[in-house]
Formats: sequence, structure tokens, C-alpha cells
Amino acid sequence: MKEILLKMKSLFAGKWAGEGFAKFPAIDDTAYTEQLEFIPDEYKDAIFFRQKTWYKNNTEKNGHTVFWDTGFIILKEDKILLHSVQVGGRIETYELVHAENETFMFNSAAILNDPRSIRSQRVFTVSGGRFHYELNMATHAADFQNHLMADLEKAAF
Repeated sequence: MKEILLKMKSLFAGKWAGEGFAKFPAIDDTAYTEQLEFIPDEYKDAIFFRQKTWYKNNTEKNGHTVFWDTGFIILKEDKILLHSVQVGGRIETYELVHAENETFMFNSAAILNDPRSIRSQRVFTVSGGRFHYELNMATHAADFQNHLMADLEKAAF
């Protein structure tokens, strides 16, 4: 597992920015702008991250923040875990369930403070200098649906 985390540190490191699309039964289809930064800890088996997402091309909400997310990816007891806290109080813990080539899939192990979603999944793919990010969610009434999807490139912000 340590080798996988080292690969993630190398592939993810830095600042990424781009555009994406959000949808879910609770919100309207929305174009958005995204910034995602990964900060590998050189002394620990951890990667810190922060994410900012805001509305784009929405005359009423253009430029308003959709959400902030901060957390870390850590190697613990031979598992790679992702912990996330979002503005609004949603707290998530994920476990890496699949890593192949440059794609890493995390499934939720616990979600707190969100009565709508019961499971979620984050998928990260780094290929050809691009970072593809997906957040899939499931509710009591529906199985996994894509909630956020973004294509990002290395950026300075």
C-alpha cells in the first residue's frame, strides 16, 4: 500500500484548476469552476488537500462558492484512507478500493451530517498532464449517480 500512496503523492502533487459539471437530485445541473490542491507530506505517509468549487455561467449565482472541502489521504494500518470535511459540516471517510495505472477509486466508509446521501465514491485519474475527478453519490432512493465531474490542468493560483 505504501507504494500506491507514493505513486499518488507523485501524480497528485500540486495545484490543479479547471471546469466541471455538477448534478444530483437535490440540485440543478450546474457548470462550475474548480481548484484542487494536493500537498504531499514528505515526512509522513500523508497527502493534504483542499478544494474550492464555485458556480460558473449562472446569472444569479455566478462566482458564488458551491462548496469548500479540505482533508487528507493517509496510510493507516495497511489501508489508504481519505478524510474530508466540507463547509456545511459534511464529514466523510473513504477507503481506497481500487488502484490501477493512474486511476484511484475510493468508496465511502462513513458519511456524517448529510441525511440525503448514504454512500459516495471519489475517482481520481491522472493522465497526460490532466487530472480527472469524479464524485459519485447514492441516496436512499437512488443508486450511484455522478454528482461532480471535473477535468483539471496544472495551474498557479
